[in-house]
Amino acid sequence: MTARKKILIADDDIHIHKVLDPVLSPEEFDVFHAHDGRETMEMIQERQPDLVVLDVMMPLGDGRDICQNIKKNPATRDIRVLMLSARDEQYDRSLGIEVGADEYVTKPFYANLLATKIREMCKKIGS
Repeated sequence: MTARKKILIADDDIHIHKVLDPVLSPEEFDVFHAHDGRETMEMIQERQPDLVVLDVMMPLGDGRDICQNIKKNPATRDIRVLMLSARDEQYDRSLGIEVGADEYVTKPFYANLLATKIREMCKKIGS
């Protein structure tokens, strides 16, 4: 039996948390929540998640800066980052990848499809 993966959902929109919680099974994942940039960085240090679902635009910290900090820090650089954004321009996608995001998903999204992407990303952790 493999250990459950730890996922941090970092988004200032409470609706995103409510939509993702039911599709991320507690038998599969330990899910934690952050609602702004500062709380996101604190949770990353405290919980050491395997994957962060990271909103680009949050109060108290831009998601792109947070992603870049995650990937530059030797203690956190192996954390997978799925960047979540309402911004769908090619420039925004490219910038997300440039700062280290492993995936970039735009809002609105289908919760079950996003959960499938999260599961696929988690399967690659440690391999």
